[in-house]
Amino acid sequence: MKRVILALFVISTLFSANLMSGQTWKVDPAHSSILFNAKHSGISFVNGRFEKFEATVEGGTVEDFTNAKVSFTAQVQSINTGVDGRDNHLRSADFFDMENHPTVTFKSTSFTKSGDGMYKVVGDLTMRGNTKQVELMAHHIGSIDTRDGGKKVGFQIKGSVDRNEFGVSGAGGSVAPIIEIICNVEMATQK
Repeated sequence: MKRVILALFVISTLFSANLMSGQTWKVDPAHSSILFNAKHSGISFVNGRFEKFEATVEGGTVEDFTNAKVSFTAQVQSINTGVDGRDNHLRSADFFDMENHPTVTFKSTSFTKSGDGMYKVVGDLTMRGNTKQVELMAHHIGSIDTRDGGKKVGFQIKGSVDRNEFGVSGAGGSVAPIIEIICNVEMATQK
């Protein structure tokens, strides 16, 4: 009898661990932001955001997100720099070419710990139909239990990309090629 109880305990523990390691997290857009900064004319910065986006993380626990899989999609139509004329120009064929490429996507290929609460996220970023590997740093800010028994976690993700490598090359020399990306994301477990 003791062996049966022990076997059931081990099976239930393994089953629970497998469920946690296979956890799906979804970004809460109301408490998240996808931001970018671009140096303008060498003297100032223009910043903007994508207002409409979705992101999912498969795997990971509140303690460890090693080997999690991230997928992200932003709608180019939702780009917002606070100036309508500039936003329309960014959506045009000079930059994102929204008519032919309506989304920006990212799919991770690795998610590895690189320090206390820090992760290196490597993956394929696609803009304007061009896909390049990029490296981002993710800082696990913290986690909480939700009222419905779920979990929430927060990350700040930073990195930079050379927009010319993706064909987002409009504006000649007035906008620097290196664009800084800052994502503040809050994710909740999915039931």
